[in-house]
Amino acid sequence: MKLNYYIRRVDFAEAMMDKYLKKLPNKVISDIGSGWGNMKNSIVSRGFEWQPFDYIRKIEEAQIWDLNESAPTSSKKAGGVIFLEVLEHLANPLLGLTNIYKSMEKGGVLILTTPNPQSSKNTLNLFLKGTLYTFQEKHLLEHHVFTPWEHIVRFYLENLGFEIKEYAIVDIQYKSIQPKSFKERVKRQIENYIEKRNPKALGMSYGIVAVKK
Repeated sequence: MKLNYYIRRVDFAEAMMDKYLKKLPNKVISDIGSGWGNMKNSIVSRGFEWQPFDYIRKIEEAQIWDLNESAPTSSKKAGGVIFLEVLEHLANPLLGLTNIYKSMEKGGVLILTTPNPQSSKNTLNLFLKGTLYTFQEKHLLEHHVFTPWEHIVRFYLENLGFEIKEYAIVDIQYKSIQPKSFKERVKRQIENYIEKRNPKALGMSYGIVAVKK
């Protein structure tokens, strides 16, 4: 299996929009976890209608959506969904994905990214400290409450009725940062070894594209 790599999650999202959003059932793109609207220009400039949602409204355009509930009645059915770095924050991820699935038109495309539990940093930290690097107790402050192992996320998506079209490695910008200390250099060498043994260990996140059947 050939793996594609993207430096940032935005690079992945934009590349997948260009690849998969050409034949959508409609032009509405739900940006779930829209934050400060960073994806707005990427969506609107491609001719789509931006429909932002968030759990806490940070911008006026966003609709409040608790993913434990169905989509707001004021929202439109989505032809596509952008869902970047949100899944790990859900206490009930299957319910959240179910409500996203219901909010989409048949043939709609879901583009998601989420932290990569099998990244080299996570693997090394698990060996040394017994916890994944990005899912330590301190990360509960960021509400990192779901560890999104790839096989579990695939299981959820496929059982809901999504067809997975693509998997990619995302967020590899850390590789350009040079280690400054002896300890950091040793850690980097071990991480490189882990990545050589397991290509999916390269990247702090991974991305999936799935189509609602």
